[in-house]
Amino acid sequence: MTSSPEFIPEGILFDLDGTLVDSFRPIHNSFQAVLDAFAIDHILTWDEMLGIVGTSLRDSLRCIVPEEKADEGVLLFRAHYNRIVLDQTHPLPGAAELLEMLGRRGIPAGIVTNKKGDAARRISEHLGFRTRMTCVIGEGDGFPEKPAPDMLYEALRILGTSPGKTLFVGDSPYDFGAARAAGIPIALLPTGTHREKELANLEPDFFFPDLKHFFQWIDQSFQGIPPDGT
Repeated sequence: MTSSPEFIPEGILFDLDGTLVDSFRPIHNSFQAVLDAFAIDHILTWDEMLGIVGTSLRDSLRCIVPEEKADEGVLLFRAHYNRIVLDQTHPLPGAAELLEMLGRRGIPAGIVTNKKGDAARRISEHLGFRTRMTCVIGEGDGFPEKPAPDMLYEALRILGTSPGKTLFVGDSPYDFGAARAAGIPIALLPTGTHREKELANLEPDFFFPDLKHFFQWIDQSFQGIPPDGT
C-alpha cells in the first residue's frame, strides 16, 4: 500500500462514480424516485445510498424494493436519472488536470464502470473527458460487472497495454476485486462509496486520499520522461 515512484504505468484505467466524478446526488435522487413511485414509505439516507451502490443497478435496487419489483425499478431509475444526470454530475477536484496531463504525456486512459455504458459515455462527453479516453466501458456493453475482470480485459485490449504495466484507479472493493482478478495493480481513493479504513484494510498496491494527491504522485513519476514517453 505504498506510492513507490518506481512503478511507471503505460496506461491508466479509472472507475467513474466516486473516482473521477461526483455523481451521487442524481443517484440518490433516482433511488428515492423509485421508492416514491412504488409508494414505499422510506426516505433513503445518504449513507444508505452509499452502502448499496457500486454493484449492478438491479442488485442495488433489490436492497430497497421487493425482488419482484426490481426490473421495473431499473426502468424507473434510469428514466429519472437520465433527466437529471448531466445537471447534477460534476468532476471531482483534480480530475480534469489529471486527464489533461495524461494526454500531454501520451498515456492512454480509459473508464471501466458498473454504470450503464451509454450513461457513462454521455457523462464523459458532457464533462469533456471523452476525448481523453481511449475507451469507456460499462454495464450493457457485453461484459459482466465488476468485480468480474472481463471489462478490464477488454479495456487492456483496446489500450494495447499489459496487465502488469497498467494501473486501475477506483474507490470500492468491487474495483479492488476486479483488479486483483485481472492481475492489474490497483490504486484506491476514499472519495466515493467506501471509507478510508475499509479500503486500506484491503491492502491495495497504492492508496491516496484523493485525486489531487494521486495527480502529484503520477506527475512526479513521469518527471524526466519526455512527454511522448520515449
